[in-house]
Amino acid sequence: MARCIFTGANLIDGDRPARAGVTVVVEGERIASVNEGPLQDVRPDDRTIDLAGKTLMPGLVLCHFHATFYDYNTRQAPSLGLEHTPTILALLAAKHVELALASGVTSVVSGSCPHRIDASIRDAITLGLIPGPRMWAASHELCSSGDIIDAQNLHWQYELGNAGTTRKVDGPEGFRTAVREEIAWGSDIVKLNVSDGHGVAPASERMSCSPEELRAAADAAHERGKKVRAHVASRRGVLECARAGFDVIDHADRMDAECIDAILEAGSFVVPSMLFPERFLAAMESVDLESGEQVMSGMPSIESTRDVVERIRGVREDFEYTRGIVPEAHAAGVKLVLGDDYGTAVLQQGEYAAELEFYVKDVGIPPLDVIRWGTRNGAELMDMGDQLGTIEPGKLADLLVVDGDPIVDIACLQQSDNLLAIVKGGYFVKDRLGP
Repeated sequence: MARCIFTGANLIDGDRPARAGVTVVVEGERIASVNEGPLQDVRPDDRTIDLAGKTLMPGLVLCHFHATFYDYNTRQAPSLGLEHTPTILALLAAKHVELALASGVTSVVSGSCPHRIDASIRDAITLGLIPGPRMWAASHELCSSGDIIDAQNLHWQYELGNAGTTRKVDGPEGFRTAVREEIAWGSDIVKLNVSDGHGVAPASERMSCSPEELRAAADAAHERGKKVRAHVASRRGVLECARAGFDVIDHADRMDAECIDAILEAGSFVVPSMLFPERFLAAMESVDLESGEQVMSGMPSIESTRDVVERIRGVREDFEYTRGIVPEAHAAGVKLVLGDDYGTAVLQQGEYAAELEFYVKDVGIPPLDVIRWGTRNGAELMDMGDQLGTIEPGKLADLLVVDGDPIVDIACLQQSDNLLAIVKGGYFVKDRLGP
C-alpha cells in the first residue's frame, strides 16, 4: 500500500508542545509512525511531502454545532427549526457540514436539531452521499412546560402543532420516554434545556427541569450507551446537571468553585461557547438604546427599551463573570471543548476558527491549551480518544497542514488559504501540497 510521508513538519500533535523536523507516515486511513527526523525506509511508491517547517496538526473537533442554523435571528424568523421547510433545512445542513470540513473541522457534535435532520445528515456522510466531518447527531431540544416553549407570545407557532427544534416534555417518566425515543430516532446525544440565560439574556436561578427529571434523562441515555447534554447557564442548573451525571454542559456561564468540583467528579465536558455572546454584546452595545435608537433585529419586539437595556446589562455581567471563571475551570482540570452558535446573525457558519483566537486573546488561555480543547478533548467527548484528537501511531489520520504556526499566531487557522491540506481518515479532502 502506498504511503504518504510528511517530512520536515512543525508537529503540533494535540497534546505535547510543538516539535520541529518531525516525519509523520500515513498508511491507508491511519498514522503509521511519528519519527524525529527523516525516515530511512522510503519506498518507490511513497508520496513524500517536504513541509519545510509548515505545521501539521490534528483536525479540529467542534462539540456544539447546529447544522441547520443560517443567519438566524429572533425578529425576522419564527422559532428555531421553523425558519424554512424541513427540506430546505436539510439542504442547508448538508451545505454547512461540507463548509465545516473545508474549514479544517473533521468532527462535529451537534447541539440540537429539528425534524430528525442530523441523523440523516450523519448517515449521508457515512454513506459517502455528501462530504462532511465525522458527526454525532443530536436530538430535539427537550423543554418542560411553562418555559421557552410556552414563553409569552414569542413562539405562537408552536401552537400550530410543530415545535421545530424543541419538544415539550414533563416529569421523570416523560423525560425518560423522550430520551429513549430520540435515541431510537437516531440521536447520538440528547439535549435538554435546563435554564434560561446565555448570550441574549442573563441567567437566573430558576430551573426548567427538576433534579429528578435530569437524573431520569441521564439514566435513560446512559442505559442505551448514549450521552446527554444541557443548555444551562445558572449556577444551580450547572450544579444539578453535574450531579445528575450529564456528559456535556453547554455554556455554564455562572459556574463557581462548587460547580467545578461537581463537574470534575462527574467527568463532564463544558462548552463555554463565549464567542456568540461576545459578538451579540458588541452589536447591541454599539446601539444607543436609551436614546430610542432602533433595536437590532435579534431582539424580541415585545420588550420595552428599558427592559432591553437591563437585559443587555445582565448579559454583560454574566459574560464578564464567565471570562473570569473559565480560566479557573481550565486550571482545575475541567475538560473544556470548542463549539458555538454558528449560523446566527452575529456569528456566521464558517467562522469556526475565530473561536480559538477569542479564547487566546480575550480569555487568556495559552494557544496550545486551546488547540487541545479543539482536538484531544473533543475526541475524548466523542469516546474516540483512542482513535482521534492527537497525532500518534495507530490513530486515524485526521490532519491539517497549515501554512503558519498556530502557537505563534492562532488566527492563522481562520484563513482558508493557510489550510494547505485537510485529511480525513487518510483521504485528502483538500490538497495544495504539490506532487
